[in-house]
Amino acid sequence: MKNILCLAVFFTGLILFSACKKDRVPQDDYESMDSFYDENQEEEQELQVDSGSNGGCVVAKKGTIICITRDALQDAGGVEVPSYPFQLKVIELYSIKDMILRRQPSTSGTTVLETSAEIKVRPFKDGNEVYLKPGRKYLMQTDTFPATNSNMISYYGLNNGVPGDWTNSVSSIIPGFVDTLSSVNASSGFYFLTPATTGYVSAARVDTSNAAYTPVTITVDGIHTENIQIFISFNSFKSVMKVTNLVSAPIPIGESVTLIAFGKRQNNEYVIHLQSFTVANNQQIPLNFQITGPSGILTALETL
Repeated sequence: MKNILCLAVFFTGLILFSACKKDRVPQDDYESMDSFYDENQEEEQELQVDSGSNGGCVVAKKGTIICITRDALQDAGGVEVPSYPFQLKVIELYSIKDMILRRQPSTSGTTVLETSAEIKVRPFKDGNEVYLKPGRKYLMQTDTFPATNSNMISYYGLNNGVPGDWTNSVSSIIPGFVDTLSSVNASSGFYFLTPATTGYVSAARVDTSNAAYTPVTITVDGIHTENIQIFISFNSFKSVMKVTNLVSAPIPIGESVTLIAFGKRQNNEYVIHLQSFTVANNQQIPLNFQITGPSGILTALETL
């Protein structure tokens, strides 16, 4: 009887050990990528406007010219900025890589936008943010582009908690605003903009494709897949879309695109999937991750 009891205890322990061992089998558990973005995103510059003698113009590090004078600005209470100098906090996003690393895709709701650059301008006086007076605008000249389009218009970044959501209606940002100020003109490889509000602005236009549209569905194994970063870049024009919940917004069928997905597993292992394809109806893309590192992800982003 004693031998039988010992044998039973032995097998019970073996079963429990086996169960615990199965629980410890590594799974693809994807972690937040916030630290990756924080370490690699394009910086926010601080530029000083010392006087209005040159039209209040300054040049940011990537070549964007921004012209704002003191008398065009007021504080949150409507009081005019009384004196120079004041500061401009500026973010310049010219490449698809820059846009992804700042998590600023070029979409308006679910609509694909062809973009040029995404520039954020915020004026400050004595450490406090100030704003354009009603009825005032400022001047922006972008850096050089290989080619420009004549029918771009001003799109503004919505501050609605949805990264990369853009609008061409200033009244969506300032209720009741009637916009007679915004303009975009293309000349010799530059875009000249007259933004009617501060924050993100872009010379952009709605995708002109007349094709039918379809979502692209992503499949991948693992848990916390919402932490996988997935973007679709358009190969025939400058635009990038973020994919959330593994299903994209509608994309033109027949469009040539490149999909990049990257993430960090629970063991701090970075993985990446990079694939170019032509969009087909009800497209499904299974992710086939390859092990990489942060530098490998950055190198891949430069190819977009």
